Amino acid sequence: MTTKQHAEPEKVSKGGHATKERTCIICGKTAPKGELLRWIASNGTVSPDWTQKLGGRSVYTCFSSRCLSGIYSKRFNPAFCDNFAGFGIDKSQIFDFVKENAQRSRDWYFNICLKSGVLVKGQNLIAESARAGTVFSRLFFAEDAAENTVSFTERALGLTGIRLDLKKEELGGLFDGREVSVFALKPSEQSEKLVFYMYLSGFFTHQEK
Repeated sequence: MTTKQHAEPEKVSKGGHATKERTCIICGKTAPKGELLRWIASNGTVSPDWTQKLGGRSVYTCFSSRCLSGIYSKRFNPAFCDNFAGFGIDKSQIFDFVKENAQRSRDWYFNICLKSGVLVKGQNLIAESARAGTVFSRLFFAEDAAENTVSFTERALGLTGIRLDLKKEELGGLFDGREVSVFALKPSEQSEKLVFYMYLSGFFTHQEK
């Protein structure tokens, strides 16, 4: 159930589909609900709902440190949570919760994009696909990818790639275990989801350092 102050504005995505939006209750930022963390109230307890499928009244926060921490100091409207008794996850655990779930979602979308052909890895295969007319929207390199691999692939696609905080061996672990220097994504809803979870899981990895 959604209260009136958390109504569901919609906007049309690039693919022509309506995208439901929510507002972060801490900073006020409005974004597609898939880019925010949903919190639900049940029996006086407020808990994060990563799947966004559990029943109950809900509010949303950004994934920033400020907003994730801020909800623990939030005074909730009784319309959202009657007789508030506490949080289902302690404040000291929320960053681990988000990081672990972001990594699982990232790995799941890697698999989906591979199976659907949205993701292409290897500089030669990417270049051949581009010459055959395939359009790519994103280009990523392992942290230790060779400079000639970077320059060759960027020229072939006409895109500027992004270096990841993963070495070739680590990146390969997301595929078949063999080292991967570069991969590219075709434009799709699946690839945008993958990019979102890549950045989110990388953000929390960076936060730890």
